[in-house]
Amino acid sequence: MSLHIALLRSVNAAGGRLITADELTGLLTDLGHTEVRMGPKVGDLVFESERTGADLQVQIEAELMARLGLRTDVYVRTAEAWRALVAANPFPEFAASDPGWMMTLFCKDTPDKKAMGALRAAIRGTEQARAESRQIYAIYPDGVGGSKLTTSLVEKTLGARVTGRTWTVVLALAEMLEPI
Repeated sequence: MSLHIALLRSVNAAGGRLITADELTGLLTDLGHTEVRMGPKVGDLVFESERTGADLQVQIEAELMARLGLRTDVYVRTAEAWRALVAANPFPEFAASDPGWMMTLFCKDTPDKKAMGALRAAIRGTEQARAESRQIYAIYPDGVGGSKLTTSLVEKTLGARVTGRTWTVVLALAEMLEPI
């Protein structure tokens, strides 16, 4: 068994059916995963599993659709991968001073270097974005609200779907990986 974090894309977004924490933790428990806990928000789960990687993502996505009618992408990382992504943060000073305005965008695969170049070229403000492994780290010095560096722009430029979490949430999930 190994410890994992699963991030669900756009859970409880406007217009969809509300999914409860109990439904999500119950679903993962029913699938045989253990020590299932909800993260800081519905759609962030910490759990132990014998399954790993893409197989685990596909299983959870299929069961969310079959059991809850929820069609969404799931992004799974092992505890080791999560700790590595925290350590790989290319903007540590910004993260320390303003973690709520730093986003980590999670991808299923490593972003293409050419696509990342196109994304950086598309940025019109003070934002910055860098890819490390299967994550894109983005900072918003002037705030997220009026930024043109949106999830839609990222997805269009990369040709792939992503889900994002603030650095505050990333660190909160990292703390959940530590022994109690």
